[in-house]
Amino acid sequence: MGMKNTKTAIIGANGYIGKHLEFYLKRMGLDPTCYDIQDDSRENYKQVDITDKESVKNIDINVDYIYMFAGLTGTYAGFDKYETYVSINEIGLLNLLDAIRNSEKKPKIVFPSTRLIYKGVDKPLKEEDEKETKTLYAINKLACESILYAYNKSFDIPYTIFRICIPYGNMLSTDYSFGTIGFFIKQAKAGKDIALYGGGDAKRTFTHMEDLCYQIVQGSMSKDSNGEIYNIGGQTLSLREAAEFVAKKFNTNVVAVEWPEKDFRIESNHTYFDDTKIRSLLCIGEYKQLQEFSKDL
Repeated sequence: MGMKNTKTAIIGANGYIGKHLEFYLKRMGLDPTCYDIQDDSRENYKQVDITDKESVKNIDINVDYIYMFAGLTGTYAGFDKYETYVSINEIGLLNLLDAIRNSEKKPKIVFPSTRLIYKGVDKPLKEEDEKETKTLYAINKLACESILYAYNKSFDIPYTIFRICIPYGNMLSTDYSFGTIGFFIKQAKAGKDIALYGGGDAKRTFTHMEDLCYQIVQGSMSKDSNGEIYNIGGQTLSLREAAEFVAKKFNTNVVAVEWPEKDFRIESNHTYFDDTKIRSLLCIGEYKQLQEFSKDL
């Protein structure tokens, strides 16, 4: 099958990563069909509610790859909205898999998991390292990993899972308002100090969207990735080091603040990745560096 004949779909196409996957796939010469819960007038887009089985029937599964990036993120919020988190993050995936298992076509499901499923430890984490779920969101993700495994074993539905740490950057515009780095930029641009709980000593893997899309798209399209889980590689920094790059650009400071009790209880400490497995699958050079990205803000 030639690349030009490859058919793709993105569920959750209006999210931060979903939009970038659409951009990346189009840059490859592909034309993904996009789905999300909001109405949108752009071409090749359909409105779908993944929690509704009837709505899910509107998803065209006669494709080669489905990037299943719809879902709720968050940490403590899951405890207050557990029904919504389970419905969107787990039932949504089950509704999609149920539609696929009753069809002749078996597209590969490409699914994003998270650093938050790991037990924090100050060493590069391998895919098989100890797990610990302190939030409903982490439980959702770990459950979905098992759901994909089960449907693969019973119904031969192929999948690849990518565990993501901290994505940053934007290939689409100058709006960098998403996630950890987005928060740092917003604070610094406003002339405020960047406040970090406990001083920000915990280490993370920071991955620019260009590197992230390359690993997800190229990795998922490798025949060797079926049924596999990969940590997404990137640059390892402490949160304080990352904040200082941004603060330096805007001539502001990084300050330590005390942990709120509820946030401290679910803090994962160090969670940064060993990327040996993804490097064994793909040709990966040097990752983009946050300090260079910060200079261009």
